[in-house]
Amino acid sequence: MLTYKTELPEYNIDGESMQKEEHFTPITVGIMGGSASGKTTFAKALAEALSEFSPIVLNQDSYFRDWSEYSEAERERVITANHPDAVLWDALIADIKKLRARDAIDFPTTGTRAAQRGDEKTSVQPSDVVIVEGHLIFWSEDLRDLMDIKLFLDVDAHERVLRRMLRDVAQRDGDLEWAINWYRRDVLPNFPVYTEPCKQYADLVIPFQNENPVALHTLVAGIRKRIQESRTAS
Repeated sequence: MLTYKTELPEYNIDGESMQKEEHFTPITVGIMGGSASGKTTFAKALAEALSEFSPIVLNQDSYFRDWSEYSEAERERVITANHPDAVLWDALIADIKKLRARDAIDFPTTGTRAAQRGDEKTSVQPSDVVIVEGHLIFWSEDLRDLMDIKLFLDVDAHERVLRRMLRDVAQRDGDLEWAINWYRRDVLPNFPVYTEPCKQYADLVIPFQNENPVALHTLVAGIRKRIQESRTAS
């Protein structure tokens, strides 16, 4: 698993800027890539590097539908995590619109797996930076239109498979057979159709075979500059 350590200079915000921060639309960053490409790792590193803005990180997986409209037998046949049908797009897009309007949102969303599990209800307050990560997020044109910066993490397919197997086996108590069968059934047929082609929509394609501090530092500097410009304009 990739880990990221960031050592970035502190960023001071004067009182005047703080007073203006609510008068501009938050910067929304989308991070996409194949399964196990390091999206969560990179999103966390970006949020930590921009901690002075208290960034919000939304994971597309939090909007996976619960498939409750299907019987148990039918659910096993149709359930997916790598086809766009897996995501409650309307709910995800609505929440990002709310955050961009500086309104709070509540988790988990009705109809999602998280809600079905009974995850505790929490409220997320607005921020200057909204980070959205997931392997399908650029598939939706409506969602793409809400993003100021779109990133695609590019990782060799063999490396992604190895990371995925290690992760899934660890989460399933060593059930390698299940992990392989699911990968064959759901990831392999859907990745080249719904994830890989979306690279064309990215503003930046970031190699992420290993940690990429140059890309991270460059992105952080760019976001800080955009926030400063937005505050000045407001």
